[in-house]
Amino acid sequence: MIDISIVGIRDGNHPFAMTVHASDIPGLSSEFTQDVVVEGLMQKHVGGRYTVFATAAATARLICDRSLEEYDEPLEASFELEYRVDTALAAEQRGRIAELDDEEVRGLRDDDKAIDITEDVRQVLTLAIPARRVAPAYRDKNLDEIFPSIKGRDAEQPSNDVDDRWEALKNIHRT
Repeated sequence: MIDISIVGIRDGNHPFAMTVHASDIPGLSSEFTQDVVVEGLMQKHVGGRYTVFATAAATARLICDRSLEEYDEPLEASFELEYRVDTALAAEQRGRIAELDDEEVRGLRDDDKAIDITEDVRQVLTLAIPARRVAPAYRDKNLDEIFPSIKGRDAEQPSNDVDDRWEALKNIHRT
């Protein structure tokens, strides 16, 4: 759990930093095997409102799409969340924290002692995993530089053969 304590704090800015192991974050992708570092600032406002500005950083073990080699990719993602002490809102949102949008104000019960940002850290880190996974050693290289055996091969060249079965359809006109 990644909790920010709100017990007995005064209005103003409160920096925080914590390190948790990836296995302590439920549902976090298996690519993350090391520590997750979460740093940020929590602002307490008058009237039981809180704003959390945070950055989550972790290293993902990925498999390169080009070479099939494993490599470590440092990832970082920032997020901002708004909270309000409102027991009715907290009860309404209970059980659907994962569905809440970053722009939605989240409810806290009157007796809450901490703000739990575990699910938000999981979401931003999961979204930070690149769709195209290319190891740093291969990012500036063409595929034929990595695999010289494919140089000159025209496997991707489209065929110029025309299927004449459809030729008659060219003469059909809409009226």
